[in-house]
Amino acid sequence: LAPQEAFRVWLVDQKSFSVVRSDISVAYDLAGGVSGAVLWPYTLRKEGQEGGSITWLNAGILGDPWNPVGGSNWIYDMQAIRPLGDWGIVPDPFTGLAWPQRIERAEVVAQTGTPMAQTLDWVTLEFQDEIQVPDDAWVDWDATEQRFLTAGEVYTQPVTARVKSVVYYPEDLYDTVKWHDGSSFDLADIVMGLIMTFDRAKPESPIYDEDYVPDFESFMSVFKGVRIVSEDPLVIEYYTDAFELDAERTVVSLWPQYDFGEGSWDMIGLGVLAESNQELAFTANKADALEIEWMSYIAGPSLEILAKYLDQAAAENYIPYANTLGQYVTEEEAAERWANYKAWYDQMGHFWIGTGPFYLDKVFPLEHTVTIKRFEDYPDPADKWLRFGEPKLAEVVIEGPARVSAADGASFDIMVTFKGEAYPADEIAAVKYLLFDAEGNVAATGDANLVADGHYVVEFTPEQLGELGVGAVRLEIAVTSNVISIPTLQSTEFLLLP
Repeated sequence: LAPQEAFRVWLVDQKSFSVVRSDISVAYDLAGGVSGAVLWPYTLRKEGQEGGSITWLNAGILGDPWNPVGGSNWIYDMQAIRPLGDWGIVPDPFTGLAWPQRIERAEVVAQTGTPMAQTLDWVTLEFQDEIQVPDDAWVDWDATEQRFLTAGEVYTQPVTARVKSVVYYPEDLYDTVKWHDGSSFDLADIVMGLIMTFDRAKPESPIYDEDYVPDFESFMSVFKGVRIVSEDPLVIEYYTDAFELDAERTVVSLWPQYDFGEGSWDMIGLGVLAESNQELAFTANKADALEIEWMSYIAGPSLEILAKYLDQAAAENYIPYANTLGQYVTEEEAAERWANYKAWYDQMGHFWIGTGPFYLDKVFPLEHTVTIKRFEDYPDPADKWLRFGEPKLAEVVIEGPARVSAADGASFDIMVTFKGEAYPADEIAAVKYLLFDAEGNVAATGDANLVADGHYVVEFTPEQLGELGVGAVRLEIAVTSNVISIPTLQSTEFLLLP
């Protein structure tokens, strides 16, 4: 039945566990555990206590350098990196759907016939026969002139996309979101992320990385364009041929989360300076090819080199990719950014900043230990994501007769609860039944009927039961929830008589 009832058939080839003290609560991903849960930093707490400290042990961190563009990809390092940054949207650890974090809402427009559905109300979904990419949308990058190329420049004919994603950021975005060094978040941080997507794949660029080209070519095979509709409040359109079955997962926020961490325009620009002068490299392979240091923002020989370029950037009031980024950063804003960044390094001794709920405090490379602390200027309340502290696994009880006469039919009550309370019907996706005959063959399938929250009923007619024959019959119940991807299965057997 799996091919009929699901888009995918999952195979589990490994299961792991995380040891957690009984007085600690933290969100965990049903597939990736605690280490794979983006929401763990937002939910970590000690029961009945405000504040405090927690010691977290894993298999080992700081084995590779940290930098957002091409640094360590070890899950143990990412476990410590994730709480330092924030996200435009975050994955639901129980369903895999996306929720808005820094964005406020989104719209998805898909080409008619695209297999896509919408579940959550923060995103809307509509279908159109044709989605044209606007002439002023950015579609490529000129690394020599350091500017984006528009659809009107690149294409001689109108270009269409399979999907358009539109994200709306809140009006107070630039006032409430701060980088750890005190700088205010800015549109330039997002534009810098877009530039880096293209520039590293261009041979004319001083930070060209041939190992990045295959990833870029894959990206360009579906990318159709991006357009900043409004700068304040921020609204961005994104055009692509790539899509997911869920509208929530098709939304593209363009928040400056690089592959291995979040980064501000000045943080990434500092690395661009060092790599352009071939003293450091973002990626391991390029560092090996040039026989230079793999860039680390937190420890090792990289710090001295980055400090040198930080002094240079501050003295020159450096704006990377000034032909484009200069449209979003004033001279005064650049001066403030570099001053804040320099003060951060002088105080903290490393170059890692983010906008997340925690900041990187101390780094101990030899001990393979870091300390992170709560970022007091983080704008969200501590309980924003606490509903994900525990998965809402349904508990199912089947109530019905142990002996059934086929001539009388039969009725079974299905009680669905969580921690003793009725499971709300609006959180239930389906309550399905499978009826197996005495030989173990599937004889009937269907949906249970809702009576009230947490109460469903399955009824069988004499005609249905009469086709099964006499013997032990099994009733299997499968409850699927809208708030957790793991179904609950329960079964009961009864003796079927004539």
